[in-house]
Amino acid sequence: MKDGLQIKTIIIDDDKHSIEMLKVLIESYSPDIEVVATANNIEEGAAEIMTHNPFLVFLDVEMPGGTGFDLLNMLPHRNFEVIFITAHNRYALQAIKHSALDFLLKPYDAAEFVKTMDRVKENGHNKSVNFDVLLDNLQHTTPKKLVVSSAKGYEYIPIENIVRIESERSYARIFLSNKRVIMVSKCLNEYQNMLDEYTFFRIHNSHLINLNHVVKYFRTDGGYVEMTDGSNIPISRSKKDIFINVMQKFVS
Repeated sequence: MKDGLQIKTIIIDDDKHSIEMLKVLIESYSPDIEVVATANNIEEGAAEIMTHNPFLVFLDVEMPGGTGFDLLNMLPHRNFEVIFITAHNRYALQAIKHSALDFLLKPYDAAEFVKTMDRVKENGHNKSVNFDVLLDNLQHTTPKKLVVSSAKGYEYIPIENIVRIESERSYARIFLSNKRVIMVSKCLNEYQNMLDEYTFFRIHNSHLINLNHVVKYFRTDGGYVEMTDGSNIPISRSKKDIFINVMQKFVS
């Protein structure tokens, strides 16, 4: 976004109180946002988007008559930024996070609002492919792809292809089954949270591994595992017994 430009914005939410609260935050912390329309359901929302061609849409996940995701499916072109808003849908949040899209939790927190808006303004560009990944992920009990932001753009990675993730200060390196390595500007804790429901295990403070890619476990040298990419990953002393139990259940 260029400085000084008004950000044409639409708010789509069935909760009128929530819309007013969001407007208060916008007026207080993002005066460059111009709310050109609001809507209370997906049909009205789709019509307002096609009428106003906004840069940004605040989109409630759950509304009567359909979800925010249904609205995205209705539109032939999704050439706008979206900040999803939701109160509780854990499954939807998981899919949104995996697709590298932005969201706000209700009740709104001013600090989170400011961080989210800064991120959108700094990185704002069309994420239509990310929307496609999101809509595909929502077809499954757990998302099948992870979207990661790299120096060159966005990478769309099948989760099953991730061998391991290694911490490197405030960054992380993702090791794939095809021997590629992607450096990302997220810490290991964030990926652990995103992949918590998959076959991933935090084997060491610096290592998150995919159990599907474990080849061998060695008791020697304090304990370590060999992965399908040929790497040997140490096991923290505090994690050793837990890891053995997890692997026994995993292979049985």
